[in-house]
Amino acid sequence: MSDFETGDKMSKLSKKVISVILCIAVVVSTFIFFDFSGTAATPDGTDIPLIYVQGAGMPLFVKDENGEEQEVFPVKIPDGFIEKTVKDNIGIFAKAVLTQKWEEFGNVLGDALSEIYSTISLDEHAKTQNGVYLKWTWNKAKLNPKKSNGKYPTQRYTFNYDWRLDPYENADILRQYIEDVREVTGADKVAMSGRCLGSCVTMAYMEKYNAEYISDYILYASALDGATQCSRCFAGNMYIDPDGVERVMYDLQLSEDDVTNQLIQSFVTVFNRTYGLDITCAAINNVLKKNYLEFMPQALRNSYGTFPGYWSMVNERDYERAKDTVFHGDGVKEKYADFINIIDNYHYNVQVKSNELLKKFADEGVNVANITKYGYQTYPVTTEADMITDNICSVYDASKGATTATIMQGFDDSYIENAKLNGTYKYISPDLQVDASTCLFPEKTWFVKNIIHRTFPKAVNRLIDAIVNNGSDFTVFSDPELPQYMLYDKEANEITPLVSENMNCDARYHVTFFDAFKKMWKCIFELIKRKFQPVEPAPEV
Repeated sequence: MSDFETGDKMSKLSKKVISVILCIAVVVSTFIFFDFSGTAATPDGTDIPLIYVQGAGMPLFVKDENGEEQEVFPVKIPDGFIEKTVKDNIGIFAKAVLTQKWEEFGNVLGDALSEIYSTISLDEHAKTQNGVYLKWTWNKAKLNPKKSNGKYPTQRYTFNYDWRLDPYENADILRQYIEDVREVTGADKVAMSGRCLGSCVTMAYMEKYNAEYISDYILYASALDGATQCSRCFAGNMYIDPDGVERVMYDLQLSEDDVTNQLIQSFVTVFNRTYGLDITCAAINNVLKKNYLEFMPQALRNSYGTFPGYWSMVNERDYERAKDTVFHGDGVKEKYADFINIIDNYHYNVQVKSNELLKKFADEGVNVANITKYGYQTYPVTTEADMITDNICSVYDASKGATTATIMQGFDDSYIENAKLNGTYKYISPDLQVDASTCLFPEKTWFVKNIIHRTFPKAVNRLIDAIVNNGSDFTVFSDPELPQYMLYDKEANEITPLVSENMNCDARYHVTFFDAFKKMWKCIFELIKRKFQPVEPAPEV
């Protein structure tokens, strides 16, 4: 092989690798942005008004020079942007690979992300720039105070907010919203549910203003104790897990064509089981371990590392390391001193004290409950890629302390035997994956399997309504139709008790090498057949 051919192949390989790195950097930055609701399966409602606080991801806007409104979030990657960035900087990447000095590449990556995120990024004082604003607002005079069929619809009083900002800043706005709802409805107290990042905003409100006007408080798919990807990425504690990469393929739709999608899934399984992914991931992990501080801090600061809202979802285990990572570099911590004070204030007064605060509110009569979703592995960017999650938040964090097995196997016989002996077996899920006995509120924590983090189907409103309408005495043992462990039926858009007949909805992860190998070749032959199969001529008109 000639030097020219070798160099050409190296160039193509480098382009692929740098494209992957840039794509990962962009995709990682949107891990927990999106937050969608499903459609209602049945009429719902609560006896008192419920303040329903959304998660992250509400659209953001600016006015252009002509005064026209332009949407700036979700961010849009310009056509050809990644290809051009790769082409312009292939030499810098190759140099980094050869010398193992990644600072220059870090500057390129930071500049690329800045071009995408600069409009919505906050400054070093956590203040918004460029006139970015949240379109949603409310008018007290237009808040509907009337019940519908004797109930307040569960999501009528939905509170949106600029998810980039300090949760305390949004808590101040939430306070006014609560006051307005109380005034127009005449209710002395309201119920409140915070989902995903909304759990951080609602807890900031309760820490600052107490729970005088809150009767019921529900954590729903909570990020109060952290979101795995956000924590790991900020802390630089990332590891690409080969088995996790294989499994996550079965949670993704990488092609609109089912056969192509199945081919990708089965190929990745075969590639991993023949140790191909081990080699690839080992090379990436070597760079992540040795060189993360050289190329990621600036990229983080130029994208979502300037959002206090995201910092509220960095867990206690990673928090201090995350600050050292994101604000790495000469004079950086000094420049961001105000920003660090803001995120520290939330972290140490809300997240760290949240268990203590929740117990206090419960003792004062607030009906505190938790709804946690599960049935998915996390994105494979951690050594714990087999943890049980809703794809974003671990069950341990979201439920405030549940003990879990792994996504691939349940608790072993000795664990089950011990649970039977110590009286905690009643808290173990039918699929033997979750033990709620170690939760902060074991009898007030429900789990719904088969719901990924970014979807919030209104079928769950039935459970939310029951918790609010029945008060503190309502537990996971009160209603056989709403037990501690439930399953979300996507086709029927309903939640039903989790039982042995329906609990294996995560069987997609349990693919044998032989089955994947057969599937791969079946898909290949199907695609070949399509390519050479004669196309029927259109009938003459």
